[in-house]
Amino acid sequence: MGILDELMGGGQRQREYRDFIDRYEQGDPSQGYSDQEVLKRYGDVSHAVPPDQYAQAATEALGKLSPEERAAFVKMLQERAMARGVALPRQVAPEPKQLGEVLTDLHGKPGQLRDILGGGDAQPQEQAQPSNPIFDMLASPQAKAVLAGIAAMVVKRVMQGSRSA
Repeated sequence: MGILDELMGGGQRQREYRDFIDRYEQGDPSQGYSDQEVLKRYGDVSHAVPPDQYAQAATEALGKLSPEERAAFVKMLQERAMARGVALPRQVAPEPKQLGEVLTDLHGKPGQLRDILGGGDAQPQEQAQPSNPIFDMLASPQAKAVLAGIAAMVVKRVMQGSRSA
């Protein structure tokens, strides 16, 4: 049926994602894969799970960051949200669970999380524009680590046998 069913069934796709999870879990969570791979993996699976599973994956991914990295991520998130006129909770603590809930809320509104994490100026897109704001988001190692982590944790849970969902 969908990507998650494919991952449950084994085969080449499952091996590719298992390799992605292994690279995520070894070393720095923002390294070991290209920006394009992170965006593809995140795009493939982030909308394939219900909000509670997304929130769990976000909380786990954020837990892999150091308190300093989470604080830097919160600061970047608040600055970019304000620049785009998106309201965040007044106080966003750099704690994995609360921050995961904020990301889940943003993720629930199509394109909002991507727009906020998209670096650079909030200017209209032009077709001939060589720079892609989606890729600009990954200039932040924390943003890259969080998106890679969410994708890896979603897939890891699926492949560990959450067949009862």
